[in-house]
Amino acid sequence: MDYGVQAGRRARVAVTAIFFVHGAVFGSWAARVPAVQSELQLSAGLLGLVLAGPGIGALAGSQAGGLLVRRLGSRTVSAVAPVILSVPLALVPTAHSGWTLACLLVLLGAADGCTSVAMNARAVVVQRRYGRAVLNSMHAMRSVGAVAGGLAGVATAALGMALTAQFVVVAAVLGVVSAVAACGLGPDGELAEQAPGSDPAREGGHSADAGEGDAAGHRADGPVFVLLALMVFLAALVEDAPASWSGVYLKHVGADTATAAAGYAAFSAGSVLARLFNDRLVDRIGWVRLIRAGSLCCAAALTAALLLGRPGTTLAALVVAGAGMSAVFPGAFTAAGALPNAPVAMGQVGFAGNLGWLLVSPVIGGLATLVGLPAALGLLVVVAVTVAALAPVTHSGTRQATDARPPSS
Repeated sequence: MDYGVQAGRRARVAVTAIFFVHGAVFGSWAARVPAVQSELQLSAGLLGLVLAGPGIGALAGSQAGGLLVRRLGSRTVSAVAPVILSVPLALVPTAHSGWTLACLLVLLGAADGCTSVAMNARAVVVQRRYGRAVLNSMHAMRSVGAVAGGLAGVATAALGMALTAQFVVVAAVLGVVSAVAACGLGPDGELAEQAPGSDPAREGGHSADAGEGDAAGHRADGPVFVLLALMVFLAALVEDAPASWSGVYLKHVGADTATAAAGYAAFSAGSVLARLFNDRLVDRIGWVRLIRAGSLCCAAALTAALLLGRPGTTLAALVVAGAGMSAVFPGAFTAAGALPNAPVAMGQVGFAGNLGWLLVSPVIGGLATLVGLPAALGLLVVVAVTVAALAPVTHSGTRQATDARPPSS
C-alpha cells in the first residue's frame, strides 16, 4: 500500500472521528438537560429560552466557519474547532443561573456550527481524494456519536455522578479524541486538496483567464447556491421536527408514554441505518436520484402516519422518513464543496440548516395552535416533496466533487 492510500485512509478515519465528537458533545448535553433544569431551578418558560442558545450560536458559528476555512484551510479549522467545542460543555456546571447557562450554550452552538462547516469541508476533500461517496458514512457516525453521548449521560446519571464530574470527564475525553484525530488529518497539500469547482483534468495549468473564469463561475453558480441553501433549510425542518413533535403526535394518537418517547429514536435509527448504505447507492444511482426517491418516500410515509393516526404506523413511518431524508445534508455539502468559493458556500448552507433547526418548533407550534397538530405536521409532507423537486440542484456539484481518481493500491 503506497503512502497516498495510507494518508487518504488515515484522513477518512480522522474526519469520521471528528463527526463522532460533534454528535457526542450534544448527545451528552441533551441527556442531562432535566438535571441541569432541576439544579438551576429553571421554569419551563425560561428553559425554553435557554435552549434556544445553541441554535442562535450555531447561526453565527456556521458563518464564521466558512470564513475561517477559506482563510486557514479545512485541515486547520477541523483540527482546532472540535477541541474548542468541548470547552463550553465542560463549563456548563459552572453556570449559576439560566442566563449564564444561556451564554454558555450560545458559545457551544457557535463552536458546533463552526465545527460542522469545517468537518464537512474536510470530508469533501477526503471524498474527492477517494473518487467515490464517503460522506454519508461520516454523517452516520455523527448520529452514532449522539447516541453514545446520550448513553454516557444516562450511565453517569444512573451511577449518581455529579454534573460537574460528568461534563468535565466527557469533555476531556472528547477533547483528547479530537486532538488525536487532528494528527491524522494531514497537511492540506497531502491529500491534493484541489480548488473546489476546478477541472481535475486541467490541474496544474496556469491560465491567464483564471480570474475571469472564477467570476463567471460565481455568476453561473449563484442560483445553485441559493437553491442548495433552500433545500437544506427545508430538509432541516423535516429532520428536526421529530425531536420536538414526534412524541407529542404519538401521544395525540393514543400512544403510551414509552411508545411516545421512542418517536425520535425511530427517526434517528432510520437515518443512521440508511447512511451506512447510502454511499454505495450514490455510486450506483447518483445523489439526485437518491435524494429525490428518499424525499418522496419520506413524504409518503408521513402522509400515511397522519391519515391513519395509529402509533404503530407512526413509528414505522418515522423510520422510513429518517431513512428518506438521510442523504440530503451529505449531498448538499458535497455539491456546495464543488462551487467556486466553496468554504463560504458551505458556511451559508450550514447557516440555512441551522436556521431551519431554530425555526421548526415555533413554526409547527404556531400552526398547530391555528389548525391543529395533524394539519400542522402536514406541512412536512409538502416540504419533503419540495426537497425532492430541488434534488437536481446537486447534480453538477456532486459530480465534480467526486470526480477524482480513487486511491491506488
